[in-house]
Amino acid sequence: MSKLFVRLPNHIGDAVMSMPALDLLEASGFELCLVGKPFVGELFEGTRRRFDPIEGNLLDDIKRIRALAATVKKPRGLLLPNSIGSAILFRAAGIKCTGYATDGRSLLLEHAIPNPGRMHEVERFFHVAYEALKAWGIKPAYDKVPKRLNMKLAQRNEAGARNLISKIHLPEKYAILAPIAKGRHEGKEKYWKHFNELVKPLKDKGITPVVFPAKDEIEAAKLACPNATIYEPTSLGNFAALCSKAAIVIANDSGVSHIASAVHAPQVTIVGVTDTDRTSPWSDINVIVGEKGRWPDVPEVLEAVEKVLKKSR
Repeated sequence: MSKLFVRLPNHIGDAVMSMPALDLLEASGFELCLVGKPFVGELFEGTRRRFDPIEGNLLDDIKRIRALAATVKKPRGLLLPNSIGSAILFRAAGIKCTGYATDGRSLLLEHAIPNPGRMHEVERFFHVAYEALKAWGIKPAYDKVPKRLNMKLAQRNEAGARNLISKIHLPEKYAILAPIAKGRHEGKEKYWKHFNELVKPLKDKGITPVVFPAKDEIEAAKLACPNATIYEPTSLGNFAALCSKAAIVIANDSGVSHIASAVHAPQVTIVGVTDTDRTSPWSDINVIVGEKGRWPDVPEVLEAVEKVLKKSR
């Protein structure tokens, strides 16, 4: 089985949405060596694929990836990000790379895949993997994107979630709320401001609303959702396992919503500024409330919550 170096996307949600592309590459005969930001590595631990982090210092990263590539005869790579920086890293490390012809990097690529135009990011990642296989003279194992993501949880994360549930005495029925979404989209805030108004209705249904914020989101989470139970941050893998056991996950269009879709958790995704045809969770059990240019009101979200809970019973 040939080794293939894959530069993962930089953000959690994008990394999750790349999972079907990675599965296609593996099914088509490659042993994958994943390269990406340190915090996304744990999402792939259950696959037992090799993961090597990039730390942000280009010269150090090139040296480390070059040493890794030197163990392979004629190393080959696939770039999932669109940036010229990802192409520079692999080329400087001695890896012939294939990826989309974006960001003026075509001359750095062994095969420059034409930009396919507007499509969901899951389909976009799958498309570049599919076209790369054909460019390499390899028949893709299949040509249809699965209807659901399939994140493989590591056993230690399954155990970590069970131990944490026992340690903090988390009730059997709990709702994970994710009120924080970092950054801006087209200059606009990406988070819904009424998560705290969901707490009492959830409690009335016998469901305990909880928040597991990232380390740099603790104070923001307390301000956004003071009536929920806010726990200490946990690892990304443990968090994914907690999502898989939740009665429901309610999140902005963010990394959390994509993790929830990857572990097949019942969920409601709240949007107001993002393009749902490109970045919504890839799940047939997800309900989206709101749309680009219009945040939903509280009754709309509660109606969606009720709909998802009924479907998951």
